[in-house]
Amino acid sequence: MSTTKRSLWKIDAGITSACVLGFAASYYAYAVETAKEDDDSYEAMCDISEHISCTKAFSSEYGKGFGIIPESSLLYVPNSIYGIVFYTLVAILSTINKYPISAAVVTLGILSNIATFYLAYLLYVLNNICVICVSTYILNAIILILAVKKHRKLYRNGTNKNKNKKKKKKSN
Repeated sequence: MSTTKRSLWKIDAGITSACVLGFAASYYAYAVETAKEDDDSYEAMCDISEHISCTKAFSSEYGKGFGIIPESSLLYVPNSIYGIVFYTLVAILSTINKYPISAAVVTLGILSNIATFYLAYLLYVLNNICVICVSTYILNAIILILAVKKHRKLYRNGTNKNKNKKKKKKSN
């Protein structure tokens, strides 16, 4: 295995690992939210105190549709569902070592980090710390860093079609 392929494999493994952890955290968040909806006396492991509570975040007005999607919309689902979809999609796409796909993963990483800042602000507004939420925020940052690193490596290694065309013109 060449050095480039090995380093890409390591980056892919890092992204996939972060996605698996993010998927697990999102699934746990979904399980906690649905358990709380079914049983009001349910207390999750992530509920440590009055101000460190994941169920407080999940059951808030911002816990579904990011607090901006109307209840009448098909997209009005728990935020954890968006996390499950995001981490699954990024894990799948990150296994493809093509420049345009890596650009899509970087774009998804940027969008997830924008959502992270928005949701972190909402936690501040709620005067709450959500351990599961903060964990996913960290994972989103790791995914973005690794996706950018992979994207740059693919660009430098000539998988960008425009770069290859320029090399061909110079050699003629």
